Amino acid sequence: MLYNIGAYLRISIDDKNKNESESIVNQKNIINSFINSNNEFKNSNIYYYKDDGYSGSTFQRPAINNLIEDVKNKKINCIIVKDLSRFGRNYIEVSDYLYKIFPFLNVRFISINDNYDSKFNKDGLLDLDVAFKNILHSYYLKDLSKKSMTSKRVLAERGCYISSYAPFGYRKNKETKRLEIVEEQAEIVRMIFDLIVKGNNYVEVCKILNAKNIPVKSDFKIKNGERKVYSKKNDNKIWKSQDIVKIISDEVYIGNTINFKRKRVKCGSLKTIKSSEDEIVKVENTHKAIISKEIFYKTFPKKKESTLSTVKSIFAFKIKCDCCGYALRKREVYRNKNKENKYFCKTIREKEELNCSREPVFENDLKKLVFEKFKEQISIRYNSIDNTYNINKLKNSILFYENEISKSNTSRMKKYEDYIEGIILKQEYINIKNELEVNINSYLSKIKKIKKELDILLEQEKELCLIRKYLNSKELTKDMVDEFVKCIYVNGKDNIRIEWNFEN
Repeated sequence: MLYNIGAYLRISIDDKNKNESESIVNQKNIINSFINSNNEFKNSNIYYYKDDGYSGSTFQRPAINNLIEDVKNKKINCIIVKDLSRFGRNYIEVSDYLYKIFPFLNVRFISINDNYDSKFNKDGLLDLDVAFKNILHSYYLKDLSKKSMTSKRVLAERGCYISSYAPFGYRKNKETKRLEIVEEQAEIVRMIFDLIVKGNNYVEVCKILNAKNIPVKSDFKIKNGERKVYSKKNDNKIWKSQDIVKIISDEVYIGNTINFKRKRVKCGSLKTIKSSEDEIVKVENTHKAIISKEIFYKTFPKKKESTLSTVKSIFAFKIKCDCCGYALRKREVYRNKNKENKYFCKTIREKEELNCSREPVFENDLKKLVFEKFKEQISIRYNSIDNTYNINKLKNSILFYENEISKSNTSRMKKYEDYIEGIILKQEYINIKNELEVNINSYLSKIKKIKKELDILLEQEKELCLIRKYLNSKELTKDMVDEFVKCIYVNGKDNIRIEWNFEN
């Protein structure tokens, strides 16, 4: 049999810091030596898939994704790795590939150092020692995560800056992990503090900086190749009030390093929240200050009261200016003797050259408009979606083809037994086997196509269930806005555009 071999190589950042035994070159040499010493792989085609600097904790890696895609497209029928830990360290995911996916796709898998070859693994299970190693890889991964966090805390307590990107005005020294002044940016920081000390408010500071076309942090990131160019609305990135507040309230500019100010927690999905006081690590006088403590404490803004307990607006994080693309500001005002939120674009006060509308939009007016349009949209969607028949039809088609695959596999096994018992000749068995495999591949291709169609219909059905929930609603709620509204673009009260989470 002619093999198309996918040689998979992986090294993580942690592996690079150890020794050469885990290097990409070493892995490649071991795999090539193994292939060359086996006559079975003579004249085989070899394709190399390399993930350099990627963790084995997840299969979201560029090269592994390319390899799996080539396996599905029948380009690769044999995978060889130095050891299982190179393929992946997550026991459950690795086992899924070895026990289910690769056998189903008729792909041979070889792990050289683990002495594992699926061709000689008749029962489809890993040997006990290999399985045990695989479990150890998973535990190693968890232990590595804990150790990594501990080592970061040790560095933080020494005054090292552990975040990936340095604050505006500084660069991070990769060797010492300390902050160093970038004079071009530091001049802008000093200018901001000077303007505040002279009595300018945040908006006035922004107007001055934007009028002088002073570059923002993102401009320097693009210049240094740390991020891509802007897209869509915010291609005219400007200084905003929140940028000024962030700078004049950061102790980094008086030489202090503060780490772990925020942390990620899991509550349904990953969320970033403020750390508690005992979790924050602050070390003073760790690097050169850009401004003096005297100036810093003159400009340091008073801490606002916590807004965690405040009820968020029904349109929170949903309203943007249709001109500049920035979020509208909210302010509580009295209207007809009642308190009500009004939304307005502040950017025009920070850079007057823009054509943003100065006209505010009031929350109650916006609620009426959005609710009216919402009812129109869900009515159209509700009446246009009826996929029950098609969903059942596609599911039955998948069952039919899966049954055909099962029958073809049974027939293939029976013909093999007939060949072994001498009932049919070898060439006849090969012809029948090839014909059955062509049929199986055809069925698999059809199933893949049907599943794509089914996924679209099921997604629509899911949307329909959500629509039914709100079909008879009498007023707009925050849940409805969160579920169905992607963004509301406003440029004055008579120019409002709604972007939905479904097709308009």
